[in-house]
Amino acid sequence: MKYYIDIKLLGDTEISLGFIWQKVYAQMHLALVEHKDSDGMCRVGFAFPHYKEVFPLGDTLRLFSDAKEELSSLNTHERLKNLLDYVTISEIKKVPLNIGEYATFSRKQFKSNPIRLARRYAKRHEKTLEEALDVYSGMSAQETKLPFVMMKSNSSNQQMKIFIEKNICLKEQKGLFNPYGLSKTSTVPCF
Repeated sequence: MKYYIDIKLLGDTEISLGFIWQKVYAQMHLALVEHKDSDGMCRVGFAFPHYKEVFPLGDTLRLFSDAKEELSSLNTHERLKNLLDYVTISEIKKVPLNIGEYATFSRKQFKSNPIRLARRYAKRHEKTLEEALDVYSGMSAQETKLPFVMMKSNSSNQQMKIFIEKNICLKEQKGLFNPYGLSKTSTVPCF
């Protein structure tokens, strides 16, 4: 990755960082959806420089790309114009030389709600809810402390948590990212 933009979130006593994350991430996700290739992948990856394994994800979203034009075409200032009281957006900058560490940021999904899973199972396997509940009867909800961003699904209109997991890598691994700016294999520089 050669270029990046920092979006710094400015939470205060009236507006929480979690709320600002939700709005910023939704807009940047839509930008990536518009820029995905025919396989549904993107050339822009996200990083969270102040990532910790607790909510929230820190106060900065960093967008990376190998091409300056790719970042420019996202029209970040225009997309976030209604949030400019709550964010600062850097100009496109060059990634520093001599990066010593890279990371992947990927979505981690949990089977956290046995009742929801049973409903889904019943629908897909033409079973009654009672039969499906029997399948999941011994399952307990998984808990996590991973940080997340709340998103609203455009297809189902439901709120969902996008849990984000960071894995450190010593070498750069080039590749593409999903429309959430995440990948299990493609790395972004850490600095």
